[in-house]
Amino acid sequence: MEKHGFEQILQQIAAINSTSPAEVRRQMESAMASALQNPDPTVQQMWNSIPRKGNTPTLDEFMEYLIDQNALLP
Repeated sequence: MEKHGFEQILQQIAAINSTSPAEVRRQMESAMASALQNPDPTVQQMWNSIPRKGNTPTLDEFMEYLIDQNALLP
């Protein structure tokens, strides 16, 4: 994923919601951190399938994964 593209998305969401891109990112990271705590084995399997450099995927890694998965759809 081109980081510049994701930053543009953050800016667009921020503009629509009258906030800053940093606040949008913060809220997305908070939602993701909460979702990572879901104990459902199917959900955990999905999180574990996301390529990452560390123990937990970053927001950027997660968004890259989602964009890549979406590109596979017809």
